[in-house]
Amino acid sequence: MKKKTLFQQLGLFIVSALIIGNFSSCKDDEENNGNGNVSELDRTCIILNQGNFNDASGSVSIIDKKGGITNHVYKAANNTSLASIIESGFIDRGKLILICNNEDKIEIVNASDFKRISTIKGIITPRYGAVADGYLFVTSVPDWNQSEGRVYKIDLAAAKIDTFLKLDNQPEGIINWNGKIVVGEGNKVKLINPTSFTVEKTVKLPAALSAKHFTKDSDNKVWVSIIGYDKNYTAQGGISQLDFSKDSVDNYTQLENIAGEGHLSVSPSKTTIYYRSVVGAYSADEVSYVSSYDIATKNVKNVATGHNFYGFNIDPKNGDIYTANINGWMTNSNLLIYDAQGNEKSTDQVAGVGACRFIFN
Repeated sequence: MKKKTLFQQLGLFIVSALIIGNFSSCKDDEENNGNGNVSELDRTCIILNQGNFNDASGSVSIIDKKGGITNHVYKAANNTSLASIIESGFIDRGKLILICNNEDKIEIVNASDFKRISTIKGIITPRYGAVADGYLFVTSVPDWNQSEGRVYKIDLAAAKIDTFLKLDNQPEGIINWNGKIVVGEGNKVKLINPTSFTVEKTVKLPAALSAKHFTKDSDNKVWVSIIGYDKNYTAQGGISQLDFSKDSVDNYTQLENIAGEGHLSVSPSKTTIYYRSVVGAYSADEVSYVSSYDIATKNVKNVATGHNFYGFNIDPKNGDIYTANINGWMTNSNLLIYDAQGNEKSTDQVAGVGACRFIFN
């Protein structure tokens, strides 16, 4: 029997919690339904609702310029639900790319009307993706049927898998940097040439820590969140700028209470990096923050404060912070919008189950 990865061990814990929440109200999940006929010009944000793992109840919502929210727009456009959870997604050249697992697939959707263009299957536990040279590159983590991590290269025009690259460790985040693909892979970050699909450079991280997610600053430098766990599975870690001329990072900054998923976003000026931090995770006393890291001064502060945050993003137009109280993936999420100073702007809108990815027009 293969030894379970840390991701799998934590995943089993989360799945167990979600099974408990499987008896949540179906009525809640139907609130604010609509036909999705909100024009692209009238939308401000697309919300990807991860859904409950046990129910495979991922869905897509939209926010209009008046602040109203419409849920289940994929289902309305295609007359069927996704029947998956949504791990991540982004827009590329008018296409909304939804990376889903349970069921493992990638849905390519028209970003204007949410109608499905194509479905790509055959990737075990797809996680995150980036596009370069007309190809989609997707990270895939090991499971009991796949012993190694992989990066898949997918021909978007043909909507089929081209090939894959085996990795030594478990990959997670991925980003296009100057036409190259940057992948976090355990305690390494790899720079991949998308044409030859070979590793050009490997940067080593501090011992016992793993690369998670990336963002770019105003100088087009890549930053990576680096996470580890103590003996109680409490996340610990920080952030580092990557220098691909070196073999290892040398400017690692520890960030207190950084959350284990390590998602990053950046201010409109790209001089401040945002991350989620949490105190008392998985307890009744849990408090979530969207925290900021000033690149020039290295000053850190908690900006937005609430409960049960998971994903978040920063509006590139005005710096507003979008997140949600996901209510333990047990029922619909409460959408939360804060201004750049952390003042609440909206707390009364309801999104789908597990609202966690926020994509701006």
